[in-house]
Amino acid sequence: MTMNEETNKHASDTVESTIRARATFKVFGDPDNPVQFSSETVEHSRRTVLESLRTAGWAPFHHARDVDGLAEPWRAHVLWHDRCQELAPQLREWFPEMKPTNKIPPMMCACGALVLVTWLPQAGEDPAPAQRAIDEEHIAATGAMVQNLLLLLTAHGMGTYWSSGGQLGSTKFLETIGAGSNEKLLAAVFIEYPETLTDDKPRKPGKHRDRRSDGWIREVSDV
Repeated sequence: MTMNEETNKHASDTVESTIRARATFKVFGDPDNPVQFSSETVEHSRRTVLESLRTAGWAPFHHARDVDGLAEPWRAHVLWHDRCQELAPQLREWFPEMKPTNKIPPMMCACGALVLVTWLPQAGEDPAPAQRAIDEEHIAATGAMVQNLLLLLTAHGMGTYWSSGGQLGSTKFLETIGAGSNEKLLAAVFIEYPETLTDDKPRKPGKHRDRRSDGWIREVSDV
């Protein structure tokens, strides 16, 4: 095996192991006793999350969105742990219809950071098929960016959970955090720092991990 082949093999093994290691865990905190982090952890993790976001932004996209001088069809709004803990108790005041069992507030009290990833629709209220197809590509591209982010954070030893966001995707909440009026939430990524991965907070794993298979792969031989 040549040196180039060895390098490629090492790189592919690293990518494969990271993909397989990525796992979903909902982590729940106590609103009356939210998680605390050392200043060293906060600063180091902040740099890691922001650099991971920058790298995740190398995901492919087909159509430039060209809003505010930015080509990307996605935006990322980062809420650090102190901001999450400040907003969590207010959610039930803003959204009285929230059930007592809603998981978003305790998850906000447990995370080190929360990244709200939005996408920017291009089609109008009654889009033509071609416009609808462009929006579908924007959604797919944003999903690719989110997966990049999950893998990068996994490689850095951080825990992640991709949530649809519930009330976090409402117009009221997005306006509160300063998102654009034309943005739609695709992913609320809850991030747990390595410092707390082994503590005794309640954790709930993803329910589909053990159902994985390769039965969806089909080789096309006859046309």
